[in-house]
Parts: sequence; structure tokens; C-alpha cells
Amino acid sequence: MQAKLSREIIENEKLRIDNAFVTDFMPFAPENYVKVYLYGLKLACFGGVGDIETEIAGKLNLEPGLVSEAFSYWANEGLVNILSTSPVAVEYLAVNKGTLALRKFSKTKYKDFNDQLHAMLPSRNILPNEYNEYYSIMEAMHIEPEAMLAIIAYCIRLKGQDVGYPYILAVARNLARQGCLTYDRVNEQLSEFDLYDKDVAAVLHSLGSKKAPAIEDKRMFAKWTKTLGFPTETVVQVAKSVKRGGMDRLDALLVKYYENHLFSMAEIDEFNRNRDRLYSLTKEINKRIGVYYEQLDFIIETYVTRWLGYGFTDETLLTIAEYCFRCNIRTLEGYNATVEKFYKQGLITADDIGEFLGEAVRRDADIREALEKAGVTRPVTSRDRDSYRTWTYSWKMDRDVVLYAASLAAGNASPVSYMNAILGGWHNAGVTSLEGAKKFGANRASAARETAATVTKTYTSEQLNAMFDSLNNEDL
Repeated sequence: MQAKLSREIIENEKLRIDNAFVTDFMPFAPENYVKVYLYGLKLACFGGVGDIETEIAGKLNLEPGLVSEAFSYWANEGLVNILSTSPVAVEYLAVNKGTLALRKFSKTKYKDFNDQLHAMLPSRNILPNEYNEYYSIMEAMHIEPEAMLAIIAYCIRLKGQDVGYPYILAVARNLARQGCLTYDRVNEQLSEFDLYDKDVAAVLHSLGSKKAPAIEDKRMFAKWTKTLGFPTETVVQVAKSVKRGGMDRLDALLVKYYENHLFSMAEIDEFNRNRDRLYSLTKEINKRIGVYYEQLDFIIETYVTRWLGYGFTDETLLTIAEYCFRCNIRTLEGYNATVEKFYKQGLITADDIGEFLGEAVRRDADIREALEKAGVTRPVTSRDRDSYRTWTYSWKMDRDVVLYAASLAAGNASPVSYMNAILGGWHNAGVTSLEGAKKFGANRASAARETAATVTKTYTSEQLNAMFDSLNNEDL
């Protein structure tokens, strides 16, 4: 019996890439070498057979010789073993410290480095594993031996003779990622870090920390002041606002302020005050329309800032929320649609919206009066409002005419429908005044309406499209 994965399953599989490769190897390798490594890893994981050199070269549009060259590079880095050169066959190795420890380094290449390291740490018994770690990081990240010695000397000055080599490696790795690979560049960066001692100590004090400034603290300070452009006094003041989380929390705050183009404490204080106001406003809007959201940041960024950008005030947004609740609009999407409608109609200020809502209340009172005259005692509905708008706005009927039609509809089994029939008949007959309505009469109006309803006509597709376009463009 044989079992295997289908091609579809293989194509949908995820390729696992070690984080150490991404951080410690990929940034320092030629682009095409990285492509070869990744595509070769895919073949190794998911059944690559045959002439992999030709397949990789074809897929990546590379010369076959470049594929062999790339694998030689990764073999020197300790990430693959070359099993055969013709045809090319490689074995991928795990990217970890155990693999790196297996690498062989020239004893003569690092003789001067070893001698100077012994002179710097005369009382230390440096084991082969520690040497190998230094060699590995220099090879992998292309750090000059003189630059590495400068880094080690700096770490000894900070931490003393007992400084652990993992700390030294972490410092070297961070400096290499900043492009500090030569002695001059490393010396320049470390000299700059020395200038930050007093300022970093002030930041740590503001955070409530009593520890001495470490190189990582100085690197963070350089990021905030040089890369992001914050004045030192701003960094210190923001640090005072951090209750917990230390340097990491301070970094997150400063990055957020940078993204919002806030650099002075006056700008930051105003931003925070406004942020608190936005949270309160958003909570109150949600409360008034009857919804609850625990996380408000998305709502603020997606909706509230846009509404305020339209020119609405807190007061007008809360008034609209009350209007939505009374109109049974109980979702954030529905509220947003209502705000958009107000904006399109130019109703932005409290006076504008108050006048609009007052008119809506008066119109509802007129509709309620007409319904009561027709013998209907239920609340006013959206359909009633649409009908009343058609009668008074589209058909130009006076309010008295509508009330007269309501009186004629009283006692009918479907009074509102009967009102529609009467008013429609009057509209077809050109009647708009109370005097004309009384003269025309209800029976003739209803009959005219029924006659009009029985007339049928066939329309072409083109005519129907034209009609619907006209309806869509009409302000009903």
C-alpha cells in the first residue's frame, strides 16, 4: 500500500521559515541568493526531485551557474550541506546555535582577534563555544574583527569583566542591523551613545527606574531623538506619564505620537485631551442609539473623526443619535447613514438640525391629525410619512385637502388606502384646492382612480429603462 499527499494539498501547504534566517542571514545576503535559498527550501519540504538546479533557475529566471553559486554561499554560512555538485544536491540544516557550532573556522584567520580578546579579558577562560559564537556572528553579519573587538570593549566598560557573551552578541547584532559593520562606523555609533548617558538617565528616572543606562536604552533614545525627531524634553515628559511597561511602553507611545505628527508636549497634551473627549463622545452616541462596543478605537478612527471632519459638533452628533433612537435606527451603520444624509442636505449646525427635527415633528403632528380624522389611532409610520410627502410635496395638495380626504375615508375598511385613491384621483384631475376637491367629490375621484388603474399599456425595455432612470433622478 502507498499513501501520498495530493498536488492540491501540497500547493496549499505553508512554508516554515526560521525567524533566525530572516533576522540574521537574509538582510546580509544578495537578493538572488535569498530567492534560491527559499525556493530550494520549498522543493526540499514538498518533494523536489530531479534536476533542482534547472528547475530553480527556470522558475527564478536565473543562470544555472548562479544557483550553484548561491548554494555555495549558504554552505559557507552553515545553512546547507552540498551533497553533490553534478547534479546539484543539497541538504538544508536547521538554523540554530547547534548548527552554527558545527562550522569550521580558519585558526589563522582569527589569530589576531583571539590575541586581542585574551588581552581584553585576561582572567577569563574563554571556551571554544564562545569563540565560535564570535566567529559566527562576524561571518553571518559581515562584521569586521576590529569592529567586533570595539563592541566587546564597550560592553566590558558597561558591564565589567564578567559580561556574558550573549549580551555582547545581542549588542553586536543590533549594531550590525543599523549598518555598523566597520571599526569606524561602530566607534562613531558608540561614541554617540556615550553622549546620551545623562539624557537616558533622566528618561529612566522619569520612568521610575534606578538602573544604569544600558546600550539598548541608548539605542532606543537614538531612535526617538534622531530617527523620529523628538526633542529630549518631550521624551522625558512622556516618560513621566508611563505608569507601567517601562521603555517598551514609552517606545509605543512615542511611535503613536510620531504617526500622528505630534512632537511637542503642547501638541501631545491636546491630542490626549481630544482623545479622551472622543472616547466619551463615542460611548455616549452608542448609549443613545442603544448599542455597546468594548473596543472604541476602530469606531473613532472609522466614523467619529470623519463626522467631526464634516463639521458636526458633539452636540449635533448626540442630537442625531436621539433622532435615530426615536426612529428605531438602532445600529452604528444606520446611524452613520443618517449622519451622511444630514451632511448631504447641508444640515450640520445645531440650529439647522433643530429646525429640521422641528419640521419633522410638525409634519408628524399633521399626519397624526389626518390619521385621526380618518379614524386611525395607531402611531405614525415611515410609510405614512412617505405617503404624506407624496400628497403634499409631489402632488402639491394643500393640508386642508388632505384632511378633507381623511374625513371622507373615515369608516372605510382601509382608510389610508382609500385616502390614496381619493387624492390620486384628484391629482389626476388636476385638483389641488379644497374648493375643487369638494366640487369634484370623493366618488368621482375614486372612480377616476380605478379607471386609470384598469388602463394597461405595453412598454419596451428601452422605455422602461428610461422611466426608472427618471424615477431615480427625481427628488421624491
